[in-house]
Amino acid sequence: MRGRMRAMVGVAVSLSVALVACGPDKEKEYTGAEPSKGTAAEAARYAPLVRLAKGESLMPMDATRFIGRSALRFDHDGMCRDEGPVAEPIDPRRLGSKDNPYQHADVEPGKSSSKPVSCPGHGEKWHTSTESGGGFYLDPPKEVRKGEGTDAPVYWEYHKHKSDPKRAAYVYWFFYAYNNLTPGNRHEGDWERVAVQLRDGKPEAVTFAKHGGEPCGMKWSDLDPQNGHPTVYSARGSHGSYPTAGYHRVSATFDRTSKDGAQWRTWEHVRPVNREPWWGYAGWWGSQQHVSGFNGPMGPNPGRLLPGIFTNDSCGPADKKPTDPPKDQPTDQPTDQPGAQPTDQAAPRTKEGAIRRYEEYLHAVGREDIKTVCEIAGPAAKQAEDQGFGPCTSTFLVTFQMISPTQKKALQAATVDPQKVVVRSPDKFDISAAAVKASVTFSENEIGTSTLEYMKDDWYITD
Repeated sequence: MRGRMRAMVGVAVSLSVALVACGPDKEKEYTGAEPSKGTAAEAARYAPLVRLAKGESLMPMDATRFIGRSALRFDHDGMCRDEGPVAEPIDPRRLGSKDNPYQHADVEPGKSSSKPVSCPGHGEKWHTSTESGGGFYLDPPKEVRKGEGTDAPVYWEYHKHKSDPKRAAYVYWFFYAYNNLTPGNRHEGDWERVAVQLRDGKPEAVTFAKHGGEPCGMKWSDLDPQNGHPTVYSARGSHGSYPTAGYHRVSATFDRTSKDGAQWRTWEHVRPVNREPWWGYAGWWGSQQHVSGFNGPMGPNPGRLLPGIFTNDSCGPADKKPTDPPKDQPTDQPTDQPGAQPTDQAAPRTKEGAIRRYEEYLHAVGREDIKTVCEIAGPAAKQAEDQGFGPCTSTFLVTFQMISPTQKKALQAATVDPQKVVVRSPDKFDISAAAVKASVTFSENEIGTSTLEYMKDDWYITD
């Protein structure tokens, strides 16, 4: 996204910062694990009964066994992939080791190297598997996605309130090998969590880390506690945790929970997370697609701070059943990892396919469809963010305000002239403002030139 569009993103960031500074800012409380403060007996006493959704096929899994089935790889910010894994098999103890972690050199563009030949070269900066965002990720085979079942462990950690010594919480982490929420959210490795808030050692609420929203809480008495265990509902495919059965809005789709699925009696399988052999690993639990919603997540680690554990915001009831409810999620993703495609079918690897993808992007800008815009422009947006701009979902919301209503309407029906598309390689095309056909003429200063590259079985804007 060269030229005017990149400048617009920069202006949008400045405007968004100014707008935030002018409005009220609710401070979040971030807390970290304090393993020595909690007790195994108390953690088991308040551990939840998790009701999996009816028809759930992606079951809980032991995180250590997930590691044992995976290879450890290093992600070079989407620039290239090493030919071989860093480790296969993986020693879980080295993943989180302070003294002997796994290490890998960062990539240095432009520097010649023959090992691995698929990368432009390695620099002198080394990263470790205990470094947050250091570049390591677990690469599992497809067959582990189904998980293991309700005998899988649940991992707990203890948090203290920063200012009120009477308040504390047990955070319960649930691990699944795969997340499949359609559309827009599929990835390997799936960490979900809830927290039981205590006051004077007695439970008073449960905090839910919502999909697509801020953490929220429900009173202990409203969660149908049975023998001291609150009931938590797990959404089918995505495993999002909710206090009620029913439909729950997540962006453009719904999570769905139900009362008649399998029961996960987590108190029978609780483990202190700091005693796990991989405790200390700060990398990703799944490949990085560099597309929002399709990247493997980070899991619990010693340096991770969690927001809103002690929130007083209520979760509220489930949403009304949609008039056109989502179809049941498919149980698998058809392509192999790494480099898997976050859609059901590969896009045409042709100029026509690139043009259709760019037209989809233009139409989404005209509709102010932030989700589609940031999905297609994900790699370019990440580069901009790395250069100091804000995340795509923030910058483009302000960018939309800078485009006139007439221009937006024109973009909704814009097409691309194939004769004016520049072919840089079979997998890379440049589309300039001059190639855009619309009821309004766009200059290079207004929308610039976009480079589309074929990656992960689809076309993405990379510059």
